[in-house]
Amino acid sequence: MPIIKNKVQLNERITFVEMKPKSGAEPGEDEEREVFSCWCNIKTNTIRDIKTDLGTIFEGTVNFIIRYQQQAPITNKMKIRFHNKLYDIVTINEDSSEKDFTVVMGK
Repeated sequence: MPIIKNKVQLNERITFVEMKPKSGAEPGEDEEREVFSCWCNIKTNTIRDIKTDLGTIFEGTVNFIIRYQQQAPITNKMKIRFHNKLYDIVTINEDSSEKDFTVVMGK
């Protein structure tokens, strides 16, 4: 069964960013460097998913479904910017058999 039925469902824009140390003489907070932006579908968790995830690293995660082929490889060191909120990447599930979509779990 496909993750999403139609590519039109990719209707939210997200940005993958890397955190780099600020340049300059004084060390300080990291600054964001945009790697790329893409369209995604946000998969909402069901009540069953929420109950199952309680007490695990997946508690409170958001599933971002994106196209398999992207402008740059995605790593766990990146973060996702969505609606002015930063999400750490928990896991990346690539659909290597169909090569259609990738699910990136953010927290």
